[in-house]
Amino acid sequence: MTEYEAATLAFRTASLAAQHGGLWIAAAHVAVGLIQAGIVWYGIRAMQRAGDQREREHERRHAEASQRHAETMQAFDLQRQALETLITRTAPAGQ
Repeated sequence: MTEYEAATLAFRTASLAAQHGGLWIAAAHVAVGLIQAGIVWYGIRAMQRAGDQREREHERRHAEASQRHAETMQAFDLQRQALETLITRTAPAGQ
């Protein structure tokens, strides 16, 4: 084998090694991209769950406020009836 043939084979071997290294680098880039996509998906899902939880809490508080409002209106109605009865009983006879 001549010196030229040996150099050509060495160059060819180095080129193939570089190509294989490039494939490994490309595979690593794909893996990193998939990991990043997974992290983004996880973050979006966490935000959706937090939003759903906030919505349930908001609905619960709204229901409580509506219940308290109804109870307050009922108490005001009882007070109004009591005042009407008091006014009727204490009004002068001629009026």
